[in-house]
Amino acid sequence: MATTTDVLVVGGGVIGCSIAFHLARRRVGRVVLLEKAYLGAGSSGKSGAIIRQHYSNALTVAMARKSLAVFEHFPDAVGGPPVFTRTGMAIVVNERDRAGLEGNLELQRGLGVDVRLVTAQELTEIDPNAHLGEDELAAFESEAGYVESVQVVASYADSARRARADVRLGVEVKAILTDKGRITGVETNEGTYECGTLVLATGPWAAQLARTLKLNLPVQACRTQVALFRRPPDCGRRGVVYGDFVQGIYFKPTHGEMIHAGSLAGEEVNDPVDPDHYNEAADGPWLPQVRQRLGRRYPAMHRGYGRGGFGALYGITPDWHPILDRLPGLEGAYCAVGFSGHGFKLSPIVGQLMTELIVDGKASVLDIAPLRLSRFDENDLVKTPYSYGVMG
Repeated sequence: MATTTDVLVVGGGVIGCSIAFHLARRRVGRVVLLEKAYLGAGSSGKSGAIIRQHYSNALTVAMARKSLAVFEHFPDAVGGPPVFTRTGMAIVVNERDRAGLEGNLELQRGLGVDVRLVTAQELTEIDPNAHLGEDELAAFESEAGYVESVQVVASYADSARRARADVRLGVEVKAILTDKGRITGVETNEGTYECGTLVLATGPWAAQLARTLKLNLPVQACRTQVALFRRPPDCGRRGVVYGDFVQGIYFKPTHGEMIHAGSLAGEEVNDPVDPDHYNEAADGPWLPQVRQRLGRRYPAMHRGYGRGGFGALYGITPDWHPILDRLPGLEGAYCAVGFSGHGFKLSPIVGQLMTELIVDGKASVLDIAPLRLSRFDENDLVKTPYSYGVMG
């Protein structure tokens, strides 16, 4: 016997849970979220969950800024315990990239972000662990930090339930069902779920589900890696988040005295994987390379204690920006996919924007037309005018 619902959200990561929460608050009827494993089992549970506003175009800066405001007041805005730790964030580039960095800072300041260039001495005063070379340049964003990723997902799901959404785990969507150009439901391992509205928020699994509709979603599942190190006892006070384009890594403080580090070089796009069967361990040769690069910025980390690492997933689009749109030719079908490693910091506003699109027919808080699916066929990709690397 089929289960009938009004709105079906597929995917139990931070994007899907945020969308379910916002939809349920709008009282749009029966909202059901389906997750084939457990909440945050894909990209969200392994995310560094860095919250920053350092982007190079006005739309993503505005999205990050609105999302930051939610994370700062998460218990009141969503529910559950506080999740945000403010550390500030340092962006480090080569001196030759000064013009690109200054251009981005000007854009960000114009949108209300507190960010400025800092000298080597000022960076040391902010973070005594850091070393800045003579040919390097740094900027500091004071409002940045990170959130507890698993708690954020859990709190969104709990608050969605309180708003009468139904969150179902262990339910795998096998195929999307249609009739005469309209979504009618999905086929799962637990039978058929009928719905009038469907939202795909399936991260790296987006393309394979879309193929059941003979639809090409340009989202490639790619493997990324994270290294973990424990700071030595004499490392000094905990530092800030870094986007280190000179060393090609990002890193952040995390639980206890640990540092979470990963790549900023964008090489993930060269490692496409099956999201159901990929190496979830970090590569042995990669870990000492990260230690070496981390030690150039944090000299004390040459004595840091390696704690291994892990493999994770990105769902990457050709321009490294998400798709927030209706699915073409299918009434009642929507997608919020392809976040390319940026989903966590944008998740609060994405839930709101997708709910506006679904319920009101148009996103009103921000204009999301640049994130439409058709931009790839129209060769109108979102531009990221960084001269120094990929951060969106």
